[in-house]
Amino acid sequence: MTSPARPYSIVQRHQLATYVALTFAISWAIWLGLILGSLHIQTPAGAVLNVVAIAGPSVTALVLATVLGAGELRRLLAGFSLSRLSVRWMVVALVLPLAMMAAAIAVSVAVFGAPRPAVTVGVAGVVLAEFVRVLFLGGPVGEELGWRGFALPRLQQHRNALDASILLGLVWGLWHLPLYFVLGTGQSELLRAGSPAFAIGGFIGWTIGLSVLFTWLFNQTGGSLIVVILFHAAVNLAAFLPTAVGSGGPASLLNVLITWLVAIGVVVRGGRARLASPPQVEVATAR
Repeated sequence: MTSPARPYSIVQRHQLATYVALTFAISWAIWLGLILGSLHIQTPAGAVLNVVAIAGPSVTALVLATVLGAGELRRLLAGFSLSRLSVRWMVVALVLPLAMMAAAIAVSVAVFGAPRPAVTVGVAGVVLAEFVRVLFLGGPVGEELGWRGFALPRLQQHRNALDASILLGLVWGLWHLPLYFVLGTGQSELLRAGSPAFAIGGFIGWTIGLSVLFTWLFNQTGGSLIVVILFHAAVNLAAFLPTAVGSGGPASLLNVLITWLVAIGVVVRGGRARLASPPQVEVATAR
């Protein structure tokens, strides 16, 4: 008979490996079901299942933190503490992704002849509604309690901030792979528009660059989950902007390049060891 303490011991000694395995298992199982059933995410059932799949990272973090003990759960949820929140970093989190995409659209129009963006009151209303939808039903809340709240502090225990960011960005990007084959997702549209290597490789390159910026914000705020959730929402909203304003062209690709330029600037300024100040987040000894 297996001792009840044995599963806990395994989780305790291999927290990161357990977290990644469970997160992928939950999300990928649901997405595989959508793929095999040819279920579009715009259908009621498809939309609900996709939201559940997207929540895999945060659900796994909550489950593992509960298994590891009340202290770990409190430390995880402390990321929502208002004491870690500042207006300055909230503004940075909300504005930076939109500014990067605005710059990408401007270059796309000026250099590559893309259509000029049409910014109207109606478009602004659509963008605001999309922000609210993405914030609560998309990746921000469903993912960040896990990627940045649970995984990042543990990665930074034994690695410098830059290496932790690159590794987490790679895992984060690979986690999205099934979405390229789920009907109605942005990833599936990217796959139809270009080669698989370009669509998938470009996206993973983007998530790695973004991961550096997420770590920078997380460390600067002492581990604020509210700030990184807002940043994630703004990133997803920015990706929607070229379509919303009717200015396509290479803006999305340029946004990836600009993201990397900003990330490099963060590394140069803050140093690869911390990118900023280290997160004030205690975690149990993990591997």
